[in-house]
Amino acid sequence: MKRVILAAAVAMCFAPAYAANQTYTVDLVVVGAGAGGSVAALSAVEGGLKTLLLEKNAFAGGAGNFMEGSFAAESFMQKEAGVKLTKIQAFNEMAAYHHWTINAPLVKAFVDESAETIQWVWDHGVHWKEVKTAWREKADKTWHIYPSAGSLPKAMIEQFKAKGGQLLLQTPAEKLIFKDGKVTGVIAKNKKGDTITVNAKNVILATGGYSFNTEMVKKYSGIDSVPVGAPGRTGDGINMAFEVGAVGDNMGPMMLNGAFMPAEGEAICNGANKEVRALFRQGLLYVDAVGNRFFNEELTIDWPMSSNAIARTGEWTYIVFDEATKREFSTKGKGYPNPCGNFILRHQAATQLDELLKANEAKGNVFIGNTIEEAAKKAGMDPKVLKATCEKMTKYAKQGKDEQFDKAPYYLRGISEGPFYIVRGKLNTLTSLNGVKVNAGLQVLDKNDHVIPGLYAIGHDAGGVYGEAYDLKIGEGTASAFAINSGRMAVKTILGNK
Repeated sequence: MKRVILAAAVAMCFAPAYAANQTYTVDLVVVGAGAGGSVAALSAVEGGLKTLLLEKNAFAGGAGNFMEGSFAAESFMQKEAGVKLTKIQAFNEMAAYHHWTINAPLVKAFVDESAETIQWVWDHGVHWKEVKTAWREKADKTWHIYPSAGSLPKAMIEQFKAKGGQLLLQTPAEKLIFKDGKVTGVIAKNKKGDTITVNAKNVILATGGYSFNTEMVKKYSGIDSVPVGAPGRTGDGINMAFEVGAVGDNMGPMMLNGAFMPAEGEAICNGANKEVRALFRQGLLYVDAVGNRFFNEELTIDWPMSSNAIARTGEWTYIVFDEATKREFSTKGKGYPNPCGNFILRHQAATQLDELLKANEAKGNVFIGNTIEEAAKKAGMDPKVLKATCEKMTKYAKQGKDEQFDKAPYYLRGISEGPFYIVRGKLNTLTSLNGVKVNAGLQVLDKNDHVIPGLYAIGHDAGGVYGEAYDLKIGEGTASAFAINSGRMAVKTILGNK
């Protein structure tokens, strides 16, 4: 008898742990705890909605942890700074930029909401540092800078939980509950494998688009690039919406961010190799794998535009410069001609550039030669072609006139003093831009433009905000701004329909 009991006890020790399924009943479930999702969740609890926030990662914030600044028109900060840009001017310029391929009522509603959202964020303890523009030439200041990366989602989630909201990490939603033509919740799984059933009157999808889903990128975009930023953005919300009848809205465009030297685990211009990676923003000579120049490098600061040119060159693109340029960029009082986000400032001196170039030469990303031909051979280029290209650039720099693409004299630099440097880079993608079709209240629509009751999509899960490229020139910080504005706008729609 003792042996039987002992055997049973041993068996119990090694038996699999059975899932403890859980059920929640709420007014609203928000899927994704990034910038848009956290703002939506906080807005909802402040509006009296019992709200559950789900996040697939082990941490909250998503791409919001990398945000630098957000767009607005007619904000209190712009008024204090004397910025004259009006909401209707901003909207009309955006619509023209996208050739009116956008969902105009949605974009207009977003622009109209933007100033109020700047104030709302400030009132919730996230105090903008300044309103500025990254452009060297005169431009309207629309970019409102966060006090630090990640400050917004951190503050939103802290206040959300303090006001009674509940956040479940490592709990990805897998399927929408769809009954009688209406979305009534989601099915999720936690890290233990438990099934989480959330019965909800409303669902907001805020999963950040699909830039980390290789198959979706291939299907909708076809561009070969390296996804960067917050992981986990694999189209979860979009695909769940498709299952209940949603349709895509111009889903091909991506937020391409230009080319950068590979540096695993590093943000674009914030990491150990930022001084080398920032070189790709400085208007230096760009060449293809043969050694031919292929666009006006002045556009590297306007990275949605330059990315389109870079995408034509294949797997790798290359920048070329000489010792004189390296010395200029490393000299205090001269430094980089252009900023790279808020991490490399205009005229900031590169204090570690020399050692970083040598370190990355050993990794196969930098090619250094005492002659242009030597550097070209190391990079696998045609030495004669690259030499001819560099000689033309030196001529253009001396005469102050780019005869090929009319690059501004500010960016013209000769390539004549050895050693010579070639740095290779790959096209980067920050995010997919458009998702499912929605109306101006962020309600998801079906193929007949009818509302799918109970379902909302915000941020990059929503479509219709962009044409073929990201708008950097008019609406700096539009991606983060649309995320947080659409979060508030969706909740306003829900509260208005109560």
